[in-house]
Amino acid sequence: MSVTWLDDRVAGVRAASLRARLVGTGVLLLVLAVVSGAAWWAWDAGHLDTRVVEVSGTDRVPVEQVQALAEQAVGTPLVAVDVGAIDAAVQELPLVLDVEVERRWPRTLGVVVTERVAVAVVPADEGGYEVVDADGVVLATATEPPPDVPLLRVDVEAAGTDTLAAARDVLAALPADLQRRTTDISAASPADVRLVVDGADVRWGTAADSDRKVEVLLGLLDSVPASVYDVSAPGAPAVRP
Repeated sequence: MSVTWLDDRVAGVRAASLRARLVGTGVLLLVLAVVSGAAWWAWDAGHLDTRVVEVSGTDRVPVEQVQALAEQAVGTPLVAVDVGAIDAAVQELPLVLDVEVERRWPRTLGVVVTERVAVAVVPADEGGYEVVDADGVVLATATEPPPDVPLLRVDVEAAGTDTLAAARDVLAALPADLQRRTTDISAASPADVRLVVDGADVRWGTAADSDRKVEVLLGLLDSVPASVYDVSAPGAPAVRP
């Protein structure tokens, strides 16, 4: 009797477990069917199609240019939009430094632009001046140097962006009073930055130790009249009458 009872009990437990699994499987299949149906309905009916393109971060970059490149996605399901292709297309605009294309559910494509920033004006080969960013990309041309961007006499194409960066670093290290006395900054290489201060030539060398070089130069300007000051080695400066 006890063995039969135990067998019946085990069989009952197994049957209940089987029914629970079947019910669970049925519920899962039902949920999947509902979700799949809803997704197919939304896709097929266009409820998740891209409807709006939002552009931000532009100042000098015409918004219309960015929108024209991104609006090719309008009408395409947002999940299927090739954001990489739009990113690459917008990146080709000359004033764009970086771009991020975002899916903003349910129907909006966001394009966030980071523009290139002017850091210097350099003489142009054909005359006039070029406004360039930190990578040496020409942002604009002018017949006269704009007053709000420093004039640095650097041939970026020949000397490279490291040379432009060195000249910028030296300029940034000059205190305001010395900047006002400086009428020209040039560089042929990162190790050969030169200034014209109070009409005298100043050989600065690299941008390293600029604080010390400023201190030494100011001392020399106040005490030793000369046509050339060499502070490239601030521990052993030199002058030429």
